Amino acid sequence: MVFKILVVDDEESVAVALSRHLARDGYQTSWVKSGEEALEKLFQEDFHLVFLDLFLPGLAGISVLEKIKAEFPEILVIILTAYENVKMAVQTMKMGAFDYLTKSCDMEELRVLVKKALETKKLRKEVKSLRAEIDRHQEAMIIIGNSPQIQEVRHLIQKVSEIDHCTVLIMGESGTGKELVARTIHRRSARTKNPFIDISCSALPSSLMESELFGFERGAFTDAKNRKLGLIELADGGSLFLDEIGTLDHSMQAKLLRFLEQRSFRRVGGIKDISVDISVIAAANNDLRKMMEEGSFRHDLYYRLNVFLIPVPPLRKRKEDIPLLANHFIHKFNQEFHKSIKRLHPSAEQVIMGYNYPGNIRELKNIIERAMIMEERDVITIDSLNLFKPPGTDALDLQHHGLDHMMGEEKALNEKLPLRELERQYIISVLKETDGNKAQTAKILGIARSTLFKKIKEYHLADNDE
Repeated sequence: MVFKILVVDDEESVAVALSRHLARDGYQTSWVKSGEEALEKLFQEDFHLVFLDLFLPGLAGISVLEKIKAEFPEILVIILTAYENVKMAVQTMKMGAFDYLTKSCDMEELRVLVKKALETKKLRKEVKSLRAEIDRHQEAMIIIGNSPQIQEVRHLIQKVSEIDHCTVLIMGESGTGKELVARTIHRRSARTKNPFIDISCSALPSSLMESELFGFERGAFTDAKNRKLGLIELADGGSLFLDEIGTLDHSMQAKLLRFLEQRSFRRVGGIKDISVDISVIAAANNDLRKMMEEGSFRHDLYYRLNVFLIPVPPLRKRKEDIPLLANHFIHKFNQEFHKSIKRLHPSAEQVIMGYNYPGNIRELKNIIERAMIMEERDVITIDSLNLFKPPGTDALDLQHHGLDHMMGEEKALNEKLPLRELERQYIISVLKETDGNKAQTAKILGIARSTLFKKIKEYHLADNDE
């Protein structure tokens, strides 16, 4: 990328000399004699840096600076000044100028200042990009759903976010969004500007967990060549999220309990107690109470963790949120895959509403992602969903999941209809929906027309008189 620099100075000798030196260093330069010309040039072309003389004919340098900062805030301005006007140049920095340069400077000073300016501009661009990415990430970190269960989760998050130093236990199946709940608690708390440190307790062997959490001193063991700060120490002032806490062994449970009771610890190999100010959030996808009763999880640790419990419901218990989640993922993957898929086809929505999602939200996300990769139309159809059906199922099996939604889950369970009768009733329903159009019915069912004709004959639906 070539950096473009505009020199604004009515002294031709100064402007030409400056432009030549900058050009030798690979910069693209332009030169104008007045403030009016400078502003006109800036409206016509994109520049990264402006060298601006304070004393110009017509529009004064100060006024040009004000207009540049108002109209082109991304452009950096370096003030050109004589030695006796340095005090005024310094004042312009309070108005937004990046720096100043005396006209008597040597070329090395010029090079250093230009390099510094352009590195600053690059850094600002990176920061802006990072902030935008953070904003997108924050936007993605929204607990989606309007079901009573999710409204209760939001209510609990709001309550506990208002209280500092409260230990939180999040319980829920894998894929329900426990980490999202933990991050939301941190983001809404007074600790939001401080670190959020997360660790999966199942990801590390027991032998490494202690040093990861508490850190170690130099020489604590063979490979401890330098002191290492643990995750607890790194989280000081912020929040520590312990995911899958039920996988900790008894020895580590005891050490964690001591820390929770005293809010201090010792690094491995250390003799000094270190106190920290952190909020602890733990999560488990297994039944800690049952583990406690079986003796695999300590009673005292369970009660120390379970100060404020937030149960996160599985997706099958809040099916009314499925369309909202699906649309959220469609929007997300449209951006990632550069597609413009609008929605789910009604029949496809019926299928995803009927499925039980043992993998919860994570599984729904994967289903939508895969369907969008395969889908070539602007609506996700059953065909795309069926490409990734669970092992051992066919198109009609997936439709049977949808029958609970169509007929009413309670009715279907109470009647306990045989599978063949469920299949028969669903085919009748789709035939009615399509006014007997066999091709459209087969498409909605996700089966070949020949298969549909066999089913119609098998179930004596030729007249479709029901």
